[in-house]
Amino acid sequence: MSGLSRRGFLQSSAITAGGLIVAFHVPRKARAAAGPKAKPMPAPNAFVRIAPDESVTVLLAHSEMGQGIWTGLAMMIAEELECDWSRVRVEHAPAAPAYAHTAFGLQMTGGSSTTWSEFERYRTVGALAREMLVEAAGQRWKVDAKKLRAEHGFVLHGKQKLSYGQLAEAAQQLTPPASVKLKDPKDWKLIGKPTRRLDGPEKVNGTAKFGIDVQFPGLRAALVLRSPVFGGKVKSFDANKAKAVPGVEQVVQVPSGVAVVANNFWSAKVGRDALQVDWDPGPGAQLDSAKLEASYRALARTAGAVALDKGDCDAALAASGKRLEAEYAVPFLAHAPMEPLNCTVKLSADSCEIWTGTQFQTVDQGAAAKVAGLKPEQVTIHTTFLGGGFGRRANPASDFVIEAVQVAKAAGVPVKVVWTREDDIRGGYYRPMFVHRIEAGLDAKGAPSAWKQTVVGQSILAGTPFEAFMVKNGIDATSVEGVVDSPYLGGIAARKVMLHSPRH
Repeated sequence: MSGLSRRGFLQSSAITAGGLIVAFHVPRKARAAAGPKAKPMPAPNAFVRIAPDESVTVLLAHSEMGQGIWTGLAMMIAEELECDWSRVRVEHAPAAPAYAHTAFGLQMTGGSSTTWSEFERYRTVGALAREMLVEAAGQRWKVDAKKLRAEHGFVLHGKQKLSYGQLAEAAQQLTPPASVKLKDPKDWKLIGKPTRRLDGPEKVNGTAKFGIDVQFPGLRAALVLRSPVFGGKVKSFDANKAKAVPGVEQVVQVPSGVAVVANNFWSAKVGRDALQVDWDPGPGAQLDSAKLEASYRALARTAGAVALDKGDCDAALAASGKRLEAEYAVPFLAHAPMEPLNCTVKLSADSCEIWTGTQFQTVDQGAAAKVAGLKPEQVTIHTTFLGGGFGRRANPASDFVIEAVQVAKAAGVPVKVVWTREDDIRGGYYRPMFVHRIEAGLDAKGAPSAWKQTVVGQSILAGTPFEAFMVKNGIDATSVEGVVDSPYLGGIAARKVMLHSPRH
């Protein structure tokens, strides 16, 4: 295995009963930029746990935030495992290098990439577990495993049968096969078939645990008053009125502002409203959205980095019988997930436990460790269900996680830092503002003969681990996605797409 020892996996998964735990290794290939035609690169580990009670637990390397992978990834394993679907359970995996994304090399969820990136890995895990169970049955019956078959959670030999639960402990003692054969798609029983979501019942009856639901003895609620301007700093503050609110226990300053810690959310909210803070707004006070958009529109009329150049677009435009010009602008937009941002932190001298809905386990773990003065492996992240993410819960700054660790460190007690809806709208990582300028030429029949498009907007990859292999020659692939590869423009002989990625 890579990055997670068997002992560490057992500890992090809290396995106390015997059973079959599967980890498989595939040599890592050279890393390549992810894209529509890029093949997922196999990562070192994927896991399934089969217990003597017949339960089959799938560990999810990604975060379930409503997109259905809680069921989808489990189906991949179950398809090859030939288990009883009613026995399948799912858990979020711990934060560890073993669960790194097969294309991006770190544990994360985003870009609609979970299913394609795990399609081979998770099916292989299921097939591997099946083969080990069949081999264990063969050894018990003293027959060639090739004469046996697996079906609905049992290994069968004529009228004899053994359940997976009965074989799990013996199977764990075996050396995994070097390779396994995956099913032909024509033989699939689960994949591609309508299947009820495994997380449906608990989300309907209210037992599903999201980050905002986390509670335990001694936990305190905290809200942070942040600068009204991005980058602003606290010059001074008066906490007397906040401390007078019943339930408020502490008021502490952190890098992002002033935190009010209370024994309940509402007291923290009322206490925060009573704070009096003198802010140094910093250079961010000079930013103006209208002026920014105007500068983008001006930039869109200049040549940028070339993302696509097919044919002689300028000549085709000049020769066209009719020319059309249009500009489109979209503003900064908050992601506004249904569940507001929140993060619970329990900090000690040699450990840090975090409960949160995150899309970025690897980055958050490293960032939290740095703030806490610990090693990444001393930081445990319990990934909960996410009430929406949309990328907000995956940003290179790990802002809401770092802030919660800072509050816990300053207050000296376990805290759940909650962002209100207003906090999220006013102070989040927004989807960037963009301006698109299009010049199109039409032929005599009114069909487009030339298409020139200039895109202006901030790169969402700048400063992230993905910049090195997803930004090439000044082109952020996500900024021009849907333009350079548009099927609607494919028939136009002369096309040119340019990009400006200003930094502010």
